[in-house]
Amino acid sequence: SRWAGGIGTWTLNAGAAQLALMDLLERGAPWLIILGTVAVVQARFALYSASLAPIYKDFPRRWRIVLAYLLTDQAAALEKHFTPLLPDPVRRRWFFLGGASLFTAMAAGGAMLGIVIGPVIPASWQIGFIVPLMFLAIILRTVSDRPSLMAALIAAGVAVAARDLPYGSNVIVATVAGIGVTRLLAPASWYRGAPTGEEDEPREGAP
Repeated sequence: SRWAGGIGTWTLNAGAAQLALMDLLERGAPWLIILGTVAVVQARFALYSASLAPIYKDFPRRWRIVLAYLLTDQAAALEKHFTPLLPDPVRRRWFFLGGASLFTAMAAGGAMLGIVIGPVIPASWQIGFIVPLMFLAIILRTVSDRPSLMAALIAAGVAVAARDLPYGSNVIVATVAGIGVTRLLAPASWYRGAPTGEEDEPREGAP
């Protein structure tokens, strides 16, 4: 319903999870499947939080709470990129607040617009392809090294092979398989020197 979509937009602030949740609700999926799917979709935010924790540690608690609510894929990338350029914590948190608020407002505004005009868009336009396209964009941005590439390829293969599982649960199975198999089989050398987003410390005598 429009009310559920509108309330979910502002309370969840998680477009990908909201799309998955609404799709599964419409298909009558059990709550266990719904919660599991949403948890898998949102698991990347645990990694974002761990990565941003050293950056947020200088912020007051109220700022950390607000920025955590506003955190999106785009905001996480922006904050990691601009942290070395903003050594002053006060200036940094205001910059983060502005950027994250803009991303959230654009996402929420687009969602509300879709709720209003969605019912009048002809079904022949078949705009449903936008959902997998969005997930593909998120995946491609995170595949930056050999372990992530291996996990993505395994997950893709399992998702296709298990496509007949009910309520889209093949996505959960594929995600667990991609991560688990990669951790078991990928050589340790693949993880050495992996990009972390942290600035290298200057060596003594370096210009």
